[in-house]
This record gives sequence, C-alpha cells and structure tokens, in this order.
Amino acid sequence: MKSRNKTSAVKRRLRPSYRYYPYTPVVSGKKEMKEEVVRLGVELSLHVAQSMFLLCDNIGTLLGFCNGMRVAARRAATAVGLSESHVVDRLLLVMHHVYFRHIEPKIGVYQDDGEESESVQFESVLKAGGYFLAGLRHLNSAAHSLRGGGKGGRKLTRPVEKMVKKVEEKLGLVEKGVAEANGFDRDAIEPDVLGIWKSLFDVEAKEATETLQAIKNGIISDLFQNTDADLEQV
Repeated sequence: MKSRNKTSAVKRRLRPSYRYYPYTPVVSGKKEMKEEVVRLGVELSLHVAQSMFLLCDNIGTLLGFCNGMRVAARRAATAVGLSESHVVDRLLLVMHHVYFRHIEPKIGVYQDDGEESESVQFESVLKAGGYFLAGLRHLNSAAHSLRGGGKGGRKLTRPVEKMVKKVEEKLGLVEKGVAEANGFDRDAIEPDVLGIWKSLFDVEAKEATETLQAIKNGIISDLFQNTDADLEQV
C-alpha cells in the first residue's frame, strides 16, 4: 500500500495567496497575464486599505485620502484617453467596502481632533502617495491593453510590481503595526478584495455598464457627502 503524500495534502488545503513577492514566476500567456494584473490590483488595494486604517484616527483625513486617490487616478486615466477605468472603479469599490464594513462601525472608538486637524499618520501615507498613483496608472494601462486584446508580456506588469514594492517600503513595518493596532486584518479583508477584482476582465452588456455607473455614483455620494472633498462624478 502506497503511503500518502502529506505535503501534497497540506498544500491542497492552503488558501492561494495573492500577496506580493519581489520575484514572481514568469507569466507569458494572456490568461496568466490577466491573473497577474488581478493579483497586483488586489495587492495595491490591500495597501490602500492598510493606509485607510492608518488614517482612521481622523475620519476627515481618511476620506480626503480616499477621494484624492480616486480623483487623481481617474484624471490620469482620462489624460491617456481612457473614457472609463475598470481599475479605478474597483479601487472605489474596495474603499467603500473597507470603510463601511470595517471602519465606519467603529467610528465611535476613534478620536477626531477637530476639522482643522489631520491624522498623526498622514505624513507616513503621504510618502507612499506618488507610488500609489503610479501603480494605478501602470495597472490601468495593463488592464486596458489586455481588455483590448493586446499581449505585452511582463513589460505590462513589471512597472506595477515596482510601485507595489515602493508602497510597501514607504509604509514600512512600523506603520503596518499601527494599522493592525487600529483593526486592519489583511486575512479578513483579502477575500472580499479579491472578489471585487476577479471581474476586472469580464465583458459587460451596455445595460450592466449603465447600472454600474449608477452604483458608482451612489458610492461616491455615500463616501464623500459629509466631507469638503470634490464630489465630481468621474
């Protein structure tokens, strides 16, 4: 009787990880490239979620960060000729989910030092801001190319990987500890973020697109109606 391979059994039970590793396996086929873009979208979104928990000691700063990311990313997409951005839409969905599911119910335990103050962690997040936006810009380009039938190979995703690594470096271990102390639980949030990003390359009917636009506008109002942030529907 053959002995059972315990290592294989353990591997089958493990949940697949979408976390960033600096040396990712070679991906060449279109299907693999799409999976890689989704993985990087999940990773970048989880860093955004971590930043939200860093800033949750001041809700005004937190929502200002979210809206600033959304508007800047959308304008960057428009600047290169993209009339719609599936990447930015998913970022918005992630921010909405994280805020209302994981942060808003706990607002009563967070301190807000007044309208003129800002989060004590704002400078830490600000250091990563440019890399966040560069990562989203490259992710937009990769997704747009693949949705249009392009290939591109690793040159599409390598710039995103570099920006994800830069974000991780700028946020650092200290800030990660602060975010976790504030309630950030990557393992709890990651499955929902993956669920949002998995549909990135789905083909949508016109009616579905119009419905999603209405949902997106509603999300923007939900998140930013009580802030002084720019509420333009982009």
